[in-house]
Amino acid sequence: RRSGAYFGFAFGCVQMLIWFFYTGAWILPVAGFLVGWCTNWLALKVIFRPLYPVRVGCWTIQGLFLIRQMEVSETFARVNCVEILHAEAVWESILTGPLRKNFFAMLRAHSIVFTERLIGGLKPVAVASMGGQRFAEMKEDIATKICEKLPTIIDQS
Repeated sequence: RRSGAYFGFAFGCVQMLIWFFYTGAWILPVAGFLVGWCTNWLALKVIFRPLYPVRVGCWTIQGLFLIRQMEVSETFARVNCVEILHAEAVWESILTGPLRKNFFAMLRAHSIVFTERLIGGLKPVAVASMGGQRFAEMKEDIATKICEKLPTIIDQS
């Protein structure tokens, strides 16, 4: 937990020694880059390596993430399901997001196909009694009403 302080102190001492003997203007930015790169490299190694437990004397060494993977996975799943991907957020994104036009176009098309399938074998009777134009208008009206009503119905589900 305090490894950042130890590594920061060690890297700082090396940087201080270099600065003590040579004070070029490029030393601090280069040292900052190297310290950052080394710190990130070391952190990734400590977190993810070794993959499998290795016995060193009386200690067992394994990557810190891998040791706590079950706990981290459970927390990650809970955060995703409760705070990010809950039903309200998903519907909000679908109904108001940048691709809402695509969703409503798909909904309209599927509503028309659903109406066709719902009528099924009675389609010739419906077309004969209503006329082809009115039948097409009816399917379009049903699709339009579904698209209009869906946002208010979703809140009730």
